[in-house]
Amino acid sequence: MDRDSTVWEEATPEEDERYREIIRERVENSPYYQLLGLEVTGLGAGWATFRMPVDSRLFNVGGIVHGGAITSIADAAAGVALATLLEKFKERPLTIEQKVNFCAPVAEGVLEARGQVVQKGGKIAVCDVEVTEGDRLVAKGLSTYMILRIGEK
Repeated sequence: MDRDSTVWEEATPEEDERYREIIRERVENSPYYQLLGLEVTGLGAGWATFRMPVDSRLFNVGGIVHGGAITSIADAAAGVALATLLEKFKERPLTIEQKVNFCAPVAEGVLEARGQVVQKGGKIAVCDVEVTEGDRLVAKGLSTYMILRIGEK
């Protein structure tokens, strides 16, 4: 992903490189994100936006995007938003709870998710996320993450 295709929030050169590392580590190296077609569209301190083209392979038997796919883009946006606030190579977010309210069915278009850190403590963080398709709210979520020190179990 190049800088021209991603929105950055007045990042310093150090933040810019850190954000690129987050994208490489969490998005480009994730087979699951690749399978879903997830792409980072914006990144800043405590927030992230993702997009996911609607594809018939994401449909449930009713011909609409499966709730699991919608939950996945919500989790990606919230988790990467939190990753922007964590110590590089020392901490990582681990989802411990996620609540998603589905507001509208989707059968075409592009899903977009915006994750925002609401509160970050030393070991627990809470993030808010909205998933939209165009101007329509598709899902609203709240996620809780454990901040895992790398090397701890």
